[in-house]
Amino acid sequence: MSVVRMIKDEIALECRILSRLAVLGIEASLVCKESGGLRRFYLKKEKKGRPKYLRRSEYGAAEKVLQDKVAQKTREVLEKNICELEKILKKINDYDMDSILKKMPAAYARFHDELFSRDGCSEAEFPQSENTKDRAGLKYRTSFGLFVRSKNEMLIAEALYAAGLEFWYEKRLELVVKSGDGYNTDVEYPDFTIRLPDGSIVYWEHFGMMDKKDYQEKNYRKLQNYLANGIYPPHNLILTFDGENMPFDNGAVWRIIQGQLLG
Repeated sequence: MSVVRMIKDEIALECRILSRLAVLGIEASLVCKESGGLRRFYLKKEKKGRPKYLRRSEYGAAEKVLQDKVAQKTREVLEKNICELEKILKKINDYDMDSILKKMPAAYARFHDELFSRDGCSEAEFPQSENTKDRAGLKYRTSFGLFVRSKNEMLIAEALYAAGLEFWYEKRLELVVKSGDGYNTDVEYPDFTIRLPDGSIVYWEHFGMMDKKDYQEKNYRKLQNYLANGIYPPHNLILTFDGENMPFDNGAVWRIIQGQLLG
């Protein structure tokens, strides 16, 4: 997985946390004194005399001070982290194919485009999606020439490829589904169909717009079809998610690959 992408995602996450962090700036501090194995807590108002002993019934006010001080320190840590991570980003580069080609003479990038264009990509080397719908949506190209529909699917594909796993993107899958008093055949195109070293098959679905109701409903039906056909997590189905308020955890991709697919 790209270190650059991981750092950028971490900066974005820490910036979001920082923007939501409420610091009240309470001008007070906690003092703890221990004697004979007993602890006694005091609340000292800044620049206003001696600390005041806290009875247990007065812990509520002290808890607010604790929360505010933790928020202040968290803000300091996040601000420093973001600053240091941005410094690191200036010193390192991404190593995906497009980033590398940008650092080379234009002829190499043009020849690469010729080899791996939608019309010229070698399907014998790496089969493309079997889903005939919305072919124009296949606009994100991996470093090895596979076209997928989203940046996060591209990250998953890159990780599966780097792990040496045999897989297909949007491979046709026929499922038997109940219809009235009988059964019909329905076709799904799992995001990733993965053949493990022992020959077993695992499906990986990445749901990327879980904040949209129509998308949720469509994929709820897909999951029902999977369950009815013996495809379910963690047995032979992996599910990952993202959305506007549900950032994608890039680190989870490698944890899944190492723990569930290669473990």
